[in-house]
Order: sequence, then structure tokens, then C-alpha cells
Amino acid sequence: MLKRNAKKLLISVALLIFFILAYLCSPFLINFNDEKKTGLENLISELIFYKVNIKGNIKYNLNPLPVLEISEVHLSNEDENSILNQVILNVSILDLLQNKFSYKNILLDGGEFIINLEKLKNLTKIEEFNKKKIKFNNVSVKFFNQKKTFSFDQFTGNVSYNENTIDKISGAFYLGEILFKLKYSDNKFSLKSPEIKFKANIENILNEKKIITFDYNNNTIFPGIDEVFASFSFKKDNTNFDLVTEKFETNLFKGQIKINNNNDKNIVVFDGFFNEADFKTINTKDLSEFLIKNINILSDIFDGKIILNFNNFKTHKGIFNNAKFNISFQNGDIFFEDVTFYSDKNILNISGRNIFYQKDKLLFYDLNFETKSLKEICSKICKDSSLLSRTGDKGFNIKSKGILNFNKAKITIKENFTDKQFNDNELNKLNINVNSIIIFGKLENLFDLSRYFTLL
Repeated sequence: MLKRNAKKLLISVALLIFFILAYLCSPFLINFNDEKKTGLENLISELIFYKVNIKGNIKYNLNPLPVLEISEVHLSNEDENSILNQVILNVSILDLLQNKFSYKNILLDGGEFIINLEKLKNLTKIEEFNKKKIKFNNVSVKFFNQKKTFSFDQFTGNVSYNENTIDKISGAFYLGEILFKLKYSDNKFSLKSPEIKFKANIENILNEKKIITFDYNNNTIFPGIDEVFASFSFKKDNTNFDLVTEKFETNLFKGQIKINNNNDKNIVVFDGFFNEADFKTINTKDLSEFLIKNINILSDIFDGKIILNFNNFKTHKGIFNNAKFNISFQNGDIFFEDVTFYSDKNILNISGRNIFYQKDKLLFYDLNFETKSLKEICSKICKDSSLLSRTGDKGFNIKSKGILNFNKAKITIKENFTDKQFNDNELNKLNINVNSIIIFGKLENLFDLSRYFTLL
């Protein structure tokens, strides 16, 4: 009797396993032909605001749960054209057998997903994705608008929807070779990169007024600055915005920055004011590296204007103790509208335009230098004390125009005035002396004021 019951139980278990396996595997018999593929394309296109075109194959798989694996999926919407290597959908077997379509979570595996920043709100609210999780695996997410583009490379993470809107985001991506981790939930957004010791947080991100903080402790593109902490309040009104620091500190200075686009040209303006900066640690090699390479990073990122004022700053020699920078960026070109260093007795003003010509980076400049006592400056910076005898006790001024080639560390002086205008022969001699004695093939020598006294 016991053996008979055991045999019946064994048969029942075997039949149950058979029917379960048959149920799970039955979709393998479905032929996803062109007609079914087209029907699936149209159905998905109706559910989301992208037109879906499946260029690859559709196949059913157990992974270990039932999924549809769709390869080479093209998504298009006006100027947004994305290609995903593979889209994997968690599906219902019963729906498949009844020629219906439903799914839960989605995996986007490889490829490129392109997003128009002006239509970003369309992605944040999709009714079809309610209570679903969109997973990304090594997807390049590219953002663009009419002026700029930027990408999150190899993004891997999750985007969860609840009540028809994005509820949570978590993941990691690369900017260049730097890994960043992001997280969004409960109206808070955070971004960090342990590799470069960078942290940024935005509170009340969905509100009109936001609080933004970031902390950065590593080398920046700015010479001498390797620590930055800032806290901003952000307010947006239609197309205009205001971003004001509640606290701004670097390892060299602290003060306030205001960022807005409330101007006639609607460009982004950075307006900063700083007291008691310490520039003693900035070396001329880092400064030349910034002008050759790093300043162009800013011109590539945005079109706008930077206005910075530094009062009572410290340097090794103390020739100047105040500075003003008024610099504009437009279509990759850099306009030095007003760069001025000054003190009670000395003033140096530079203006000009920095452009690329063929492979060279050129600065077309106007320079004006005035001092009440050239001898006093020489007494502070001249390495050769005999040069003092060549300087007079009176004031001195010079005006000059020319072209500075950053790449070749070479200057071409077109006009020069002191107490008189230089003629062609004097200009030729001056150009030879400036390039062979002062610059000597190294751009950092251009900022060594003591070298200029050898021309007296």
C-alpha cells in the first residue's frame, strides 16, 4: 500500500514538472515572424512617445525567468535617434500564448540612448512605465540641445517609475576615464566620484528654489586650486535663473559668486568677488599650462562671461594686490575684454581675442603698463642688482599690440609705444630680444617680470 502511494505521488510530481516545463517552454514554439515583429513595434510605439523599429531578431528565453530578447532596436522621435544593442523585457507567458503583450521590467543592454534636453520632461513622466524599473547596462546616454552635447558613457543603473513619474535613479557612468556614481530619490540628487574626491548634492531638486552643494579635493583646471567647497541657492523663473553662493571657498581664496542669465543676450554670466586671496603657491608653469590647454575646456563647455574681482591678494613680490578679469566665451573663441592687475602705484591691462588658426592658438592682444616708479619694482624683483642703475626714479608707461602664439611660445609685436612710437627697425630688434632673451621658447618665462628689465 505504501509503495503504491509513493508510486502515485512520484507520477503526480513528474506530471506536474512536465506541465510546468511545457508551460514555460511553450513560447519557444512561437514564430516571431515579420508580422508579429511589426505588431510588436506598433504596440510599443503607441505606449511610449518613441517610434520603435526592430532591425534584429526577437526570441523568447528563460533567464532564469521568462523574457523576450529583442536585438538592434531603433528609437526615434523627431531629432532623437537612438540605437540599442538589445532590449530585454520580463514578459507574461500566458499573455504570449494568448497573443497578447505585457511586460514588467525592462533592460537596455548596450548601444546609445539620445535625449534632447528640451524634451527631458517627456521622459520623466511616462504612464506606461508606472511601477516599472528600467535597467541600463553599459549604455551611452547622450544629451544635447541647440548648442552643446555631452555624454554619460557606459551607464549602468536603474530608473524606477511610480505614479507615472520617475521615483528613483541609481547607477554609475564614466566621464572620460573618471567613474561617477549618481543617486536620486525623495527630491534629492547626489553625484560623487571617489577617484577625484568630488561630491555634489541638490536638495529640493523638483522645487523652484534649490540648495546646491559641492566639494572637490583634487587638481582642477585652474592653476593652484585643488580644493573647492560651495553652497548655492538656485532659483529659476521661466527661462531665466539665478544661482547665488551661500558659501564659496578654495584653498587660495573665498568669497561670493553669482551665476545668472538675466541679461539682454541671455548668456550665462559668472560674477565673483573675493577678498584676501593668496596666490603665492601659483607657479608660472601651471599658469602657462592653463592658457595653452585648460581655458579652452571652459570655452568648449558654454558660451558666456566670467567676471572676477580679487581685492588685497598676496603674491611673492607684491607688485600688484588687486585684479579684475572680464572674459567672454563665444563659439569656442575667448575674448579677454578686460584683464587688469593694479595697485596704488602700478597697473597692467590686457585685452584681446584668443582664436585657433590652423594648429596654432593665437592671442591678438592690446597691452598697457604704467608705473609711478620703475626703480621700486626693480628693487623687488630684479635678480641682477646692477639693473637698478638703468632705471630712473620717474614713472614709466608702455603700450603694445601684437600676436602671442601659445603653442610655439613666440610673440610678434606689431606696435609699441613708450615715450615714442617704435619704427620698423626698432620693432624687429624688440621682437628678436623678447623671443630670445625673455621668452626663450618657454611660455612660463612670459610671466617672469624680472626678465623684462634686461631690455633696458
